[in-house]
Amino acid sequence: MSSRLPRLALRNVGRNRRRSVITGVTIVFGVAMVLLVRGFTGGLSKLMVDDVVLGRVGAIQVHRAGYVEDVDAVPTRLNLPYDEALRAKLAAVPHVTGVTGRVTLNGLVSNGAQQTMFVGRGLDLSHEAEACPRAKGLVSVGRSLEPADGEAVALLGAELGEAFRVAPGQTVTVQSTSPQGRSNALDLSVRGLTTSTLPFENKRVVTLPLKAAQQLVGLEGRVTEYVVAIDDLAALDETAMALRATLGPEFEVHTWRELQPFVRDLINRQNFILGAIAFVLFVIVLTGIINTMLMSVFERVREIGTLLAVGVRRRQVLQLFLIEAGVIGAVGGLAGALLGRLALFVFAMRGIPFKLSGVSGTNVLRPVISDGFTAMAVAVAVAGALAAALWPALRASRLNPVEALRQ
Repeated sequence: MSSRLPRLALRNVGRNRRRSVITGVTIVFGVAMVLLVRGFTGGLSKLMVDDVVLGRVGAIQVHRAGYVEDVDAVPTRLNLPYDEALRAKLAAVPHVTGVTGRVTLNGLVSNGAQQTMFVGRGLDLSHEAEACPRAKGLVSVGRSLEPADGEAVALLGAELGEAFRVAPGQTVTVQSTSPQGRSNALDLSVRGLTTSTLPFENKRVVTLPLKAAQQLVGLEGRVTEYVVAIDDLAALDETAMALRATLGPEFEVHTWRELQPFVRDLINRQNFILGAIAFVLFVIVLTGIINTMLMSVFERVREIGTLLAVGVRRRQVLQLFLIEAGVIGAVGGLAGALLGRLALFVFAMRGIPFKLSGVSGTNVLRPVISDGFTAMAVAVAVAGALAAALWPALRASRLNPVEALRQ
């Protein structure tokens, strides 16, 4: 009899079509919705990561040892030589696809009538696109900096520019101090205004060419950081470890997650919300399975009594109901995964216009989901169906055959 249980279970699933369809549709809905939520959350997380990695800080940054702890005080004190030898050394590490140098500084910016603190970023315009190819997309008013612009130009954070009532073509004066304490000032022509998801950048950041920044703080031929791009963010930690091993203890290597904890924590919160939604959907699916399986037991009392009367063991009755639930769970899970992935494929092909807060222009959100998560969703659907059917199956296996046959 044990060898015939799977065939009998399949026959029962086909014979009790109404109950099977109700249970299967519940599983299909649950799995498809979980995949859709996961896909859209993954797409949104990718947008945010790309905004930070490809437009702002890069995947990895290299500094002089102790820089991150000292950056709020004097960011130019711990600087590095900016030469082709060190750039080539960084570029030779596996997964590295681009390297550029920057100078981070602070000081005062003025429009002639108002003055405030600023954080400056000196960019090597000839190599910046290698590390942050989307940096130009941060400009909301005016145009981005170009290598042919010269040195005395700048971009201002949007809120800083609005507070100063500065438009492209007007001039601001920046003042800063070298690591040795020498003060210097430069007049910069504003090329445009930049927007950011981070309020601080909108209010305080001034972007200027690397040579202008080096001249302002007396760091000719030197930078405060190297920005490194990689070909696959899945290899982020691996590449960071390789860079640390290559450079030695005189340098420190930080990933974007360490440099932008706000974005990292925001993505983690989104994943937590995803987990909560998936749990609620899972409970709904389990409730539907338990209900339909209980109804199956109530409607098949005489059938169960007959099986027990002809010598079928109670554990075999239990196995029969569990196999039925497993079949429905597998079919429903696979169908739900197919439906969910098909919907995600359509959305990914067409794209969904989406605007990140504080970013100029409209981004295109494309859902992202891994094959591993899809397989896990199907496995959870099957396991959930078995778990939900366990109590009704136990109830069926414990029926008294004499009383069951009387009903």
